[in-house]
Formats: sequence, structure tokens, C-alpha cells
Amino acid sequence: MSDRAARTRWFMRAASVVFAFMLWYFVTWDSTGREKRKYLVQLDYGNIPEGYSISQTLRNVEVELEGRPEAFAFLSAGNIRATVEMSSWRPGKYSLPIQLTPPSGVSVAGYNPNLVEFEVFRMIERSFRPVLVLSDDVPDSLTLASVDMLPEEVTVKGPEAAVMALRRAETRGAVREMAGGTREMPVILTDENGDVSGLEIEPAAVSVTAHFLRALQEARVPVRVEITGEPPEGLEVGAVVLSPDHVTLRASSEALLGVTDITLNPIDVSGHTESMNIDVPLEAPSQAVAILGSTHVNVQVELRDAVETRTYAGVPVVLEGVGDAGSWSVSPRSANVTIERAAASDVPFVPEEPPFELYVDATNVVASQITLPVMVRNADAGVSVIRIEPPQVTITDLKK
Repeated sequence: MSDRAARTRWFMRAASVVFAFMLWYFVTWDSTGREKRKYLVQLDYGNIPEGYSISQTLRNVEVELEGRPEAFAFLSAGNIRATVEMSSWRPGKYSLPIQLTPPSGVSVAGYNPNLVEFEVFRMIERSFRPVLVLSDDVPDSLTLASVDMLPEEVTVKGPEAAVMALRRAETRGAVREMAGGTREMPVILTDENGDVSGLEIEPAAVSVTAHFLRALQEARVPVRVEITGEPPEGLEVGAVVLSPDHVTLRASSEALLGVTDITLNPIDVSGHTESMNIDVPLEAPSQAVAILGSTHVNVQVELRDAVETRTYAGVPVVLEGVGDAGSWSVSPRSANVTIERAAASDVPFVPEEPPFELYVDATNVVASQITLPVMVRNADAGVSVIRIEPPQVTITDLKK
């Protein structure tokens, strides 16, 4: 009986193995002798141009291939191409389909995901001169005369938007620590929201030596800014307004010697079509000079339609509002007038024929002599008078 039971158990085990093999066969094989296999394929974004980078939110694609067993004999994930086709490399956000190229002998049964979302951005470099920021107040008896840093500049590399948003590079320390000599200090980047991380800084630390002196003075100097570049055709730079336009500096007399103004970083108007409103950080002329009050200047740059100006000399002034104009004298009898209009006007200026008339209105004048303003009438469309010299004339009744 025991032998019979043993044979029965062995039979059941063998039957289980055969059944499992048949089940595997029917799951992985179809009636035509083809099978399916899955691979994790690295996604290829193509040749990224120099100076650009992408946010690779997706690195691999799960691909299912179908084919005959012998086609898979030497097939690996490296034989399968999963690519993203970029028509042009420009900064921005993209959602593009994934292109699959399987090896010969197999076909794509499916893959996941079908789309990839990523962002393209330019990689730029920008140089900064780190400034020393003291974590405590300098005693009234001292002033920070100068700061030596080696190297004097650091280079920051990263995505264009993040790098251009930076305000400055800092090293931070307490007065007591800095008065003790030279220190090796890390460079910290800041923007309008505070400290910034994730950008490449070269070098990441600088050698800082702070020199403190006594006896401080204050000086109030103007703030200036240079406008560079040219706006698109048909536009020009109008008014440039700075707020504040003066700042107060505090430093030793030696540090203030020769400091006549504070010059902001240039503002480039190239490519801009609308007026600009920019918050520009103030930078002291040296580490030994402190800026009191606001550390930023609001700069408003007006971009307006380009205009052309012309000055007409000796334009006659006509007297009106009197019964007998010949009995009155006008002094002077002519004026110089400067006008402007849009530069895009199709009608050229004609120097001999001013596109306006000058006159004075003496209606209801009872005095024998009076000074009246020179007025303009019948000006051509689009013409604006911006200056009349002289702005007034004197009329005299010759009969009195």
C-alpha cells in the first residue's frame, strides 16, 4: 500500500509539472509560434546643442516587442531605439510623441508612455563680484574700509532664467569673525526670494579679508544708468526715470574720494517693444562704501513710436482780433518753431512751407501795449509743436 501511495504522489507531481509547462506555453506562445517580450529602453533626446539643456523627466520607456523565438536570441534593450524628434531647439515646454525603431524580425506590440513632457532651456554663464554681508551691525566707531577677495570674481553657470534672476553673490560673516584676519568663505547666491541653490559656482568659496577703520562720512550722489542696444524699427527710447535718483553713501573720506555718482548696470532695450519697468540692485563703488536706505533703484524706460524733429526759423506771427492790423506793431514779428511727428510718416517735411501757422489773438485788448502768447493753428495731422522761441511777442498800438 505504501508503494502504491508513493507512486500516486510521484504521478501527481509529474502531472503538475506538465500542466505548468503547458500553461506557460499557451500564455507566451500564440498559434503562429510568436512570442512577446518586454524591455526597458533608454529614451534618446538626440544631440542637444551646445549651450542648451533639458529637464529629463523621463529617462526610460517600457517597450513590448513581438516576434518569433529565434528573433529574440541575441536581442537586448540596447538594440531598440526610442527617440524624441525635435524640429528646432528653442527654449520652452514640449509634449512630444516617442518614436520607436525596433530591430528587424520583431515588431512593436506596445510601449508606455507614448508621450514625453520636458522643458528646454539655455545654459549660460554670468560673472559676479561677491560682496561681504555682515550678520551683525558694525559699531558706530568703525567702518568697513575695504574687503579683499581672492578671486575677485566667481562664475555662475545654469539655466538662463535662474541665472538672470540672480541679484548678487554674497559671503557672510560676523564683525568679530571678520576682524580676526583672512577667512575662507562659501559663496551664496541670492535672488528676490532669498538664497538660491542648484547652480554651479566656480569657485564655490573665496578667501575674504575685511579691513575696518574709524571716522565715517556721508555723501549724497546721483544715480545714473546707461541704456544700450536699439529697440525694433519704428520705436525709440523716450524718458528714463530713476527712483530714487540720488542715494546717500557712508564711508571714510579716503573711500569717498572721487566718488561722484553711482552707475547701475546697463539696461539693454534690444528686442523690446513695450516700455520697461525694472528693479535694479544698487552696487557700491567699493566694499568700503555703504549705501544708506534703499538697496535697489526702480528704472522706468519709455519705449515710444520713433519721431523726427525739425526746426523752422523765422516763421511769421500773424496778428488777429484787431480792426486795423496795420496800426499795430508786433515784436518780434517771427519765431523759431521746433516740431515733431512719427518717423514712419510717408509725407516728407518741406522746409519752405511750415505745416502750421503762428498767430496772436488780440481780441478785447484795450491796452496800448501788451505781451501775448504765440499760438499755433492749422497744423498737419500728426505734427506736434514742442518748442516756440520766443514763446511770447509784444504788440503795440501805434495810434496811441
